[in-house]
Formats: sequence, C-alpha cells, structure tokens
Amino acid sequence: MVSIGKPEVGKDLVAHLELQGGDQFMFVDPDNSLYDQLDLNRGVVETFFSPSTPLAFLDRMTRKDGMKDLMEVLSKWNKAVYLPPKQEQAFNQGGTFIFNGPKTVFAHYDESTGAHPKLAEVVDLAIKTAAGKNVAVA
Repeated sequence: MVSIGKPEVGKDLVAHLELQGGDQFMFVDPDNSLYDQLDLNRGVVETFFSPSTPLAFLDRMTRKDGMKDLMEVLSKWNKAVYLPPKQEQAFNQGGTFIFNGPKTVFAHYDESTGAHPKLAEVVDLAIKTAAGKNVAVA
C-alpha cells in the first residue's frame, strides 16, 4: 500500500488501525511522486462534488455486504486525524494497482470519493498474480 504522508505518521496509522505487520507493506509518498507519476485524479470537484460520489455510495448501499468493508474501516478511524504534508494532497483521489514486475496487471483510478474497485475481486486477482497464474482482466 502506498499513501501520501510522512513515515512516522504511516507507523502511527498502522498501529491505530491495528494492521498486523502493516509496516511491512505500507510505503509513504510525502512528496506526491508516485501519485504524480500515476496521474491520479485530484481536485475539490472530484473529492466533493462529482456525480460519481453518490453513485458509488448508492452502489455500496444496494449491494449485499456492500457497506461491510467501509464500516469496518470507518469504525477504526475514531480519534484518528491525519493531515497530509501538503494542503493540496487532501484532494487527491487514490487508485488500486497490481503490478507483476514492469507489467501492470490491474489499474483502477478512483473517479471520486468512494469510487473504489470491489476489494474481494482485487485481492483474488493479486493472489492469482502472486501465484504466477495467468489472469485476464475484463
């Protein structure tokens, strides 16, 4: 996992979220280098006013167990306030990527807040990729 922020804040976040061994797979990007190279979406409109935000939440709310992952994450965010190193980073949208060496196996650019890929499908694809299985992404 790559996140904006400083190394010491990343360690605090891993501890706060109780991610066992999380420090083994979290990398921080305080200068926004990777975000910039991947050309991830950003901006106030994308963060707060994009039509895809309510549509993403509607999809979650109408899908079986669609809110389960979100509620689990949000339940751990009590008393957690983490500010990005640069003010403009607060409006960065994320993405989900799976790489196999130099090859991009999966790329999802979050269109807006809440517009994420389905976690179970991403994990399944990552496991298959790590096992060396040929995977086809639709």
